[in-house]
Amino acid sequence: MGTGRGDRQPSPQREPRGGGGSQAGDGGSLLDPAETEKLVAAAQSDVDALRAEFLFAPPVRLHKPLAALLEDSRDLPILFLYLNVLLTTVPAAVALFCFFPTATRPLPHWLGAAYLVANCVAYLGRFMLSLHYSQHRRLFRRGLGALNFVAPVLYAPIFGVPSGMYYLHHCLMHHCGNNCAAHDASSTEHYQRDSFPAFLLYWLRFAVGGWVEVPARCVQYRRWGLLAGSLVAEAACFGATAAAWKLNPRATIWVLLLPYLITSLALMFGNWSQHIFVDPTHPHDSYRLTYNCAGVHDNRLSYNDGYHILHHLNGRLHWSEMPGRMVATLEQHAAHDALCFVGIHFFQVGAAVMTGKYAYLLRHLSRYSAKLAAMDDAQLTQMLRARLVPLNA
Repeated sequence: MGTGRGDRQPSPQREPRGGGGSQAGDGGSLLDPAETEKLVAAAQSDVDALRAEFLFAPPVRLHKPLAALLEDSRDLPILFLYLNVLLTTVPAAVALFCFFPTATRPLPHWLGAAYLVANCVAYLGRFMLSLHYSQHRRLFRRGLGALNFVAPVLYAPIFGVPSGMYYLHHCLMHHCGNNCAAHDASSTEHYQRDSFPAFLLYWLRFAVGGWVEVPARCVQYRRWGLLAGSLVAEAACFGATAAAWKLNPRATIWVLLLPYLITSLALMFGNWSQHIFVDPTHPHDSYRLTYNCAGVHDNRLSYNDGYHILHHLNGRLHWSEMPGRMVATLEQHAAHDALCFVGIHFFQVGAAVMTGKYAYLLRHLSRYSAKLAAMDDAQLTQMLRARLVPLNA
């Protein structure tokens, strides 16, 4: 389906090269020079990477007019991904409903399963991160505001996200709450974060309780317009699902219900992994409630999502600027005991923690600060374990 590397968009950001050497060499620096250079090189590899957030690009002659539709032309990869979905997933989902009437030719479950697997493999991660960044920063320019609702309202349900709910749950609740359990229902603070039963409880709270907790947070923040919007979105979701079930139950299972199950599990394991290491002494410091992942292939599929510290410090920072911003602020990272990994991404970190593979984590942990470089493996393991314990309410 893809058209090869020639269609990929080069990252528009070219900032990190050379940034680490001067930092590490300054007198009184908190950085370890050799390890900092490795981390800077990893960030540079993310800058130099060809973008892979979409499967195929429109003809080159259309790039300029398409870019003119956007608030920021650097977000063309997001638009390309949305066009991919429009040309592939949307017609496939419609076909499952329309071409297999229940009464005369019910949808074969093998075909529904093939659709689900293909859509998840090709698009699920790409779509979720495209939705993520286009909710933090408006995608289409002023005058085309209605187009900004296409992905969160029309596309989202076929990827397991209730219409209109992503912004409320992620931008309003998670980022405003900043993983603080008193304000963020998706907070990891109160869980033992290397425990599989604890993760299952965390996921079930989201999958079942999220329908109540999102409106409750709107009330907590006294955002009455958003409260009304959340209630309308939930009513529309249940109504549309009921109508779809009446039309074609089998297609509803494969196009709407199972994607919700899969996506809720993936989203919650992603958030669990991103906020798995929380410093109990400073749990609400954005440098200490998550970590960065640099120099990993997933960053070119996810708009540099690995730079999660930067994202929590400023949710509106453009994704292309994140590697450079990390390099420019490594002294601050070191001062706040921030963690950075090289060559692995959040899901790999989360899986390693859940299976106790600390030697694997330490191989990828950047010891970019003088403090980290001075610690042996036993001390580093102890430090990581200390960041997994639940925080009392």
